[in-house]
Amino acid sequence: MGEAIIVSSAVEGSTAGRAGVRSSSYRYDLDGLRGIAIAFVVIFHVFVGRVSGGVDVFLLLSGYFFLGSQLRYADRPDASLNPWWPLWRTARRLLPALVLVLASTTLIALLWVPALQRIDIANQLVASLFYVQNWELVRQGATYGAASDAVSPFQHLWSMSVQGQFYLFAIGLGFAVILIRRYRPGLSAMRLATPVLAVLTSVSFFSALLWHFIDQPLNYYSTFTRFWELGLGALCVLYAPRITLAFRVREILTGVGLVMVLTTGLIIDGAAMFPGPGALYPLIGACLIILGDGRVATFLASPLMRWLGDIAYPLYLWHWPLLIIALALFDRTEPTVILGIAVVLLSVLLADLTHRFVEKPLRQHARRPAFREARGAAAIDQLRTQAVARRRAGAAVAITVIALTLTATPEVLHRRVLDSQNTRLDPYTYPGALALSGVTYPRAEPEPDPYLLADTVSPAWAKGCMSTFDDAPDEIVNDRFDDDYCAFGDKESEIEVYLVGGSHSEQWIGPLDSLGQTHGFRVTPLVRQSCPAFVEDLDGVFGEDCAEFNGRVIERLEKVQPNLVVSNSTRPLLEKGRGIDEVPESYVTLWDFLENRNIPFLGLRDNPWFILEDGNGWLVSQCMAEEGDPGACSIDRDNFYAPVDPAHRELSARANMIVVDTSDWFCPGTICPPVIGNVYVYRDGNHISDDYALSLSPFIWNSLRQLLPL
Repeated sequence: MGEAIIVSSAVEGSTAGRAGVRSSSYRYDLDGLRGIAIAFVVIFHVFVGRVSGGVDVFLLLSGYFFLGSQLRYADRPDASLNPWWPLWRTARRLLPALVLVLASTTLIALLWVPALQRIDIANQLVASLFYVQNWELVRQGATYGAASDAVSPFQHLWSMSVQGQFYLFAIGLGFAVILIRRYRPGLSAMRLATPVLAVLTSVSFFSALLWHFIDQPLNYYSTFTRFWELGLGALCVLYAPRITLAFRVREILTGVGLVMVLTTGLIIDGAAMFPGPGALYPLIGACLIILGDGRVATFLASPLMRWLGDIAYPLYLWHWPLLIIALALFDRTEPTVILGIAVVLLSVLLADLTHRFVEKPLRQHARRPAFREARGAAAIDQLRTQAVARRRAGAAVAITVIALTLTATPEVLHRRVLDSQNTRLDPYTYPGALALSGVTYPRAEPEPDPYLLADTVSPAWAKGCMSTFDDAPDEIVNDRFDDDYCAFGDKESEIEVYLVGGSHSEQWIGPLDSLGQTHGFRVTPLVRQSCPAFVEDLDGVFGEDCAEFNGRVIERLEKVQPNLVVSNSTRPLLEKGRGIDEVPESYVTLWDFLENRNIPFLGLRDNPWFILEDGNGWLVSQCMAEEGDPGACSIDRDNFYAPVDPAHRELSARANMIVVDTSDWFCPGTICPPVIGNVYVYRDGNHISDDYALSLSPFIWNSLRQLLPL
């Protein structure tokens, strides 16, 4: 979730020629608009839990202020082509406050909020530093969500990434104009920039309309579909000063525009509609304010509103991480009124302090240099003679060091996860599933760390031997390596067991690897993320990529003729709104194929899926760690399992096929608990932990040995 924050740019350059980009006195009322809009962003985030429309207004103002300053400078006859100045000026305006908030949030999370110590959040941290957070969220498949203890504290920075990418475009366009005007001085910046902006803005707008129906999460975060909002602001700076209206009309426009901006979140679901045509409502409102004047404009230019505009950037940076941290610390999915007020007040205080003591001292105040004007020697001289210059340089070094240190966060967390995966629990204290057979064990705090569990994957996935969404579906990833790399168990054995299916099959690779080493058989996984094994998709829910991948798997099984194939025998068809485990029709096509070729098959009934009302997985192990109550973090057995294993009749009637009813392994009574034998059963909402899977090895072997030629 999150909404953008505009960075104001002082007007640079002098009045251009008659056809150029006109300069005017600085629009303090637009600072006020920014201030009141960010106030609504904060209020809606904290107390309403939906988009207020401020993101769109801010993006428009970014185009208005920033591109306007670049084009005004480009219209100067003495404009310089040195790219360092606009980049350095922008970095000094943006990075100090950003690095401060990112570092503070990361430190608090590492010290006191284990729920936020996730690799996906750490990757977002680095993406935010490099202004590609919006694309990182797309890569992670993140959708807009209201504030909760499970949301990333950096998710709101997607909009700053969109702005940062637009700033690079604006600087590039400005330099292109300067370069062209060197050879054609009669062409103004306005004349050169208008067709570019008009075309790109129009294409972006219609792309946002189209992608709303194709992929709204991508549409929401994409720089390309957001560009039209910034482009509209840029066109406003080119043409709004040329529109002459009566004062009374301008006064009415300002009032109407402000009402439109402030009511957006009340009448439009921005998460579902923006940046499509629905975003025209707040943006037209902002454009009316740009065209307007009068008492409302005077109010927006008042000292209070200007102060709110001054702290808008750090206020935006601070409020979202503080809100997410507060929710995580107090274990709440949404803030109470008192907690919300506390977050708002603390955000305003930190924003004001950040503006006074970080932003203002480190901001670039000198005017942009003209053509062939050298500033380097003067800057070096200032370092030698002025203490304030040395302090600024020291701050720049400190910010750089902190930023570089933050980039190591994903690797640090990844190492912690690897250490956790490579550490086996003492079976006497942590018997896991063996506790179901009556093994006695001392009472102990459950292991492994539930906050690391969420980032763990099973051995085949960890080695890169599982096809993921990013891999081509016509490829078996095992073929990228030598013959033994993706082999488990006894790699020298001639007895071959193939594990096929999706991640719910792949999670059994740990116990199969252990059993293979002990009993002398080789295990090869042919698995793909979210792709059960079948010959034909008769259910119509598994997708073309999955069908293509399974085609390659079937070809491999036909060629190898393994001694045994292992996969899941049931699953819930949530895609059709059915949450009780069943046998999908597609599974039977695999069993028919194997039976016709006399290939034995072991079918494992699926484990429970803990699904929240919104469709997301329930981090059940973290629930147990935080609640300390197994009952509060369990589901009833009847909420997932059918009374009788649905695969029993189908598989028991086939030769050399065994069905394993795993339901008692996960739900030994009437409920499915989060902990069994001092071991956390689940790493997320529907995958079992490696440690619990390994503890099930003896149970699996009881059935497995009946099918192997040992």
